[in-house]
Amino acid sequence: MDLTTLSGDDTPSNVHRLCFKAKHPIREDLLKALDMHDKGITVGAVCVYPTRVTDAVNALKAAGCNIPVASVAAGFPSGQTPLETKLAEIKLAVEYGAREIDIVISRSLVLTGQWEGLYEEIRQCREACGEAHMKTILATGELGSLANVYKASMIAMMAGSDFIKTSTGKEVENATFPVGVVMMRAIKEFYWQTGNKVGFKPAGGIRTAKDAITWLMLVKEELGVEWLTPELFRLGASSLLEDIEKQIFYHVTGSYALQHDLAMA
Repeated sequence: MDLTTLSGDDTPSNVHRLCFKAKHPIREDLLKALDMHDKGITVGAVCVYPTRVTDAVNALKAAGCNIPVASVAAGFPSGQTPLETKLAEIKLAVEYGAREIDIVISRSLVLTGQWEGLYEEIRQCREACGEAHMKTILATGELGSLANVYKASMIAMMAGSDFIKTSTGKEVENATFPVGVVMMRAIKEFYWQTGNKVGFKPAGGIRTAKDAITWLMLVKEELGVEWLTPELFRLGASSLLEDIEKQIFYHVTGSYALQHDLAMA
């Protein structure tokens, strides 16, 4: 899971709180009850806006952990900025210390069939990322058809994406199972053709442990157990961790958590 805060009112203090939660996602006594306290359980990454990358890097360094910081970029969430601005934003985020970059594509290129233009835009973003991993957000709810989702998925992978991601979380329609199946079958086809494994990240609207389990099962059935690692599968969510911790609390104690029982995710 990528623990995320992407709000206009983000401040250094709530990013610091998020980073502490990233290192300690589940209350220590609950993990001890499950004999999981020594497994080093953390989230996959902390995802923030570029202006908050330095705050997140410093907070995680102070906490003594190696959780990567991911930054959205390239005109997130709309993608309606010039390519030069997108590339500059990516380079700044990497310079600030982001080890993962979540870019967003220009939906207009898909909707108008400019596939070569889409490839070139993503390729240049990949180049701007340098050694940072790049996740390409397709914003599938705005692509018009599942055929467009498949084509955009293939082009994003051909252009060098390390992950393809469903949504920004800001669209009306975010991660859905039909879209997930289409994207995973594109990943499978790309792997068969090239031998390269590309990761998958559903994001937006995933709020409960049941939702997460469904996505885990879908990835297992479509791509196989080897994809169930942080290197190839992430969930993008801002409220999912809270529900997971509540379910663990209920499993351990037999009662539902009150508001003050769990630290806010």
